[in-house]
Amino acid sequence: MKKSLILILCGLILGAAAAWAVMHYVVPRWNRSAVDNTYWQVASRLDQGGEAFAYFHAEEISKAAQALLAGLTHNVAALPAERRAQAMQGLEMLDMMFKGYGLDEVSGFGFSSFAVKPGLRRVRAVLHHRPGRNQGLIWNMTGPVPRSLDELGLLPANTALALVSDYNLFQLIEWASALGPKLSAQKGVNAQGPTAEQAMAMIKAGLQTVGIEYERLKKSYGGRLGWLMAMDPEKRVLLPGKEKPLSIPEPELALLLRVNDTYLFDTLKAKLPPQARAKFSEAGGVKKIAFPRLPAPMPLEPVVVQKGEWLLVASRASFADRILDRDSPRLAGGAAFREIAFKAPRRGNGFGYVDPLLPRLAAQVLRENMAVVQPPSALEKITGFLENCKGFYWVVENSDQGLGYTFNHGMEISSVPGLIEALVQIASEKAKEKALVGIPAEEPRTTEP
Repeated sequence: MKKSLILILCGLILGAAAAWAVMHYVVPRWNRSAVDNTYWQVASRLDQGGEAFAYFHAEEISKAAQALLAGLTHNVAALPAERRAQAMQGLEMLDMMFKGYGLDEVSGFGFSSFAVKPGLRRVRAVLHHRPGRNQGLIWNMTGPVPRSLDELGLLPANTALALVSDYNLFQLIEWASALGPKLSAQKGVNAQGPTAEQAMAMIKAGLQTVGIEYERLKKSYGGRLGWLMAMDPEKRVLLPGKEKPLSIPEPELALLLRVNDTYLFDTLKAKLPPQARAKFSEAGGVKKIAFPRLPAPMPLEPVVVQKGEWLLVASRASFADRILDRDSPRLAGGAAFREIAFKAPRRGNGFGYVDPLLPRLAAQVLRENMAVVQPPSALEKITGFLENCKGFYWVVENSDQGLGYTFNHGMEISSVPGLIEALVQIASEKAKEKALVGIPAEEPRTTEP
């Protein structure tokens, strides 16, 4: 009896393994295109069975674009010498942008929309490349593999907007230094144009004049950037408006920079002139540079703070303290965030968050400046759409097969046609206003006595 039970269990395990292999390997490849595309690689990262699903094979488009560039280069070679040089520089610039950015490596694009629960949709988009074809800038601006999104632990509970991502800033600088000379030559700034090496040397020399060593700064940079805005609904500030001052919740701003050491903080501290009236302090492993209050509609007392691997530039010291204090209430623990982030990826290379407060604030601004948006019926449709918005949350993931984007939102698809209609009405009204402005006023007629 015991032996029979073991055999039955082994049979069930083997049967399940065989079924899994059939579903994941045999069935997807049963119906294959005559063209070697990347449909199944892209489709496996999308939601199937939802309200929208699309796949586009991009390799043929890439081949056509490269063939077009090759044909244009061949034709330019036949131009007179005085026109040939500038035309060739233009084509070389296009080729550098196309290949350097990695557009020639895109093998497929996919899109899906899926309702994860009533009132919440998950949109996924995939930009795919084949294994090993990932030398372009687009594939290397973020981290190489998804990681824990631990920056969520930095966001205070009243965060209204957050953008945090792995960001290869220095690769972007070096790519731009190679492209910049081509752009300058096209605009006639310099007929010869410096080489990429010369352009990079100029950037390094420029930083050196203010006491910053490029290679040392590159080594210090930790590869992550972020921007936060928090809003306090219990405090209000008045901002200048077109018709009347706008009353909004008091905002607080911060720039986040991950660093490997204190080089940037120490360099900034050493270079500040006495007239900056900055105050320096260090306690409990936290370094601060505090500046006097600046004249602004909202409280603005800039501060630079470093604690461990994070360097912050914040609008106020109290905001920087709340960001770094992990024991204070966090956004990730709130109901609004849990609602919008439901079934979103837990790992990635960056994320963004928009609190429902911001769309409602945009609706308030529109209502208080009704003359800016005409007709009133279009304004009502737009403000209604914004007031019903539940916010947004998105995650970016990089992998050995390209980029994946997951975007959670609570927008009702049924309201989109009304929103488009409102935008068309506004554009039509603007066109009428321009037409009336262009019509000269009629001169008063006189009658003969």
